[in-house]
Amino acid sequence: MKLDQLKVLRAVVDTGSVKAAAESLNRTQPAVSQALKALEFQTGTELFDRTGYRLELTPVGRRVYLQSLRVLSEAEDLTQLIQHFEKGQEETITIAIDAATDLDVVTPVLAKVQARFPDTRLVLRGEVLSGAIGAVQSGEAALALAPAIHVMLEEGGFDYRPVARSAMRNVAAPSLLDAMDAPGTLADLRRFHQVIARDSGQASGLFDRELGVQKGQRRWYVNDLHMKKQLLVAGLGWGRLPEHMIAEELAQDALREIVLPHTHLSFGIEVFVFRQRKPAIGPVAAYLWNAFEECSL
Repeated sequence: MKLDQLKVLRAVVDTGSVKAAAESLNRTQPAVSQALKALEFQTGTELFDRTGYRLELTPVGRRVYLQSLRVLSEAEDLTQLIQHFEKGQEETITIAIDAATDLDVVTPVLAKVQARFPDTRLVLRGEVLSGAIGAVQSGEAALALAPAIHVMLEEGGFDYRPVARSAMRNVAAPSLLDAMDAPGTLADLRRFHQVIARDSGQASGLFDRELGVQKGQRRWYVNDLHMKKQLLVAGLGWGRLPEHMIAEELAQDALREIVLPHTHLSFGIEVFVFRQRKPAIGPVAAYLWNAFEECSL
């Protein structure tokens, strides 16, 4: 049984006649008829009822036809995949995404890539703090999106572009704020647990210390910001989260911002897309980079 015979079967069913199928396939009627006869010989039964004006599938013919559609679909997918690699397009691309990055910045670009390069697998690798930088430096990720500062990216030797701005806010559940009894200084927070997201990378440089954590502070550690938010909403601690992640909780009074006189607990962040300078990249990674350039600030 050959793929060509299955294509003929599909064309005859779709058009309803050998003549119309021959025209759609740009073949002669005898060639189409011969392909059908060969297929029926191999299956050992007639696939069409030829007594009427229009060819109709027999019960066996319908089962063969439905199965042939699956076979042809897989064969066409395989052909497309081979063409994909022949063009030098990457099999897999990894993007490191810091947990503080608003995915609404990322998803429009990913949608473009999915539509244009459906056979390239994208791996979205969640990171915290220095993890995104480490993933790009090691070559484990083609590019990354993460909050950073210009000097840090310059010193790391990255190509970079700003893509979004946000803010990090220190928050706690109303019940915990009531227990804090109007704190006036950072020292007043020490006896309440601070929930801290653990660095997913090999912390160094600016990351080689616990930013925003005072000495003597009671603390719990988590591996991701969603777990951190759950603990904060439950009143089990206080901590800093990106504002896009807690907008709904702030609006519903499930979380409140911690405000201390003369102390700035909140701060703005700038999210960058970055990659190694002058990388050896394929067409999909290049398209990704250019797509992020279109939405850069």
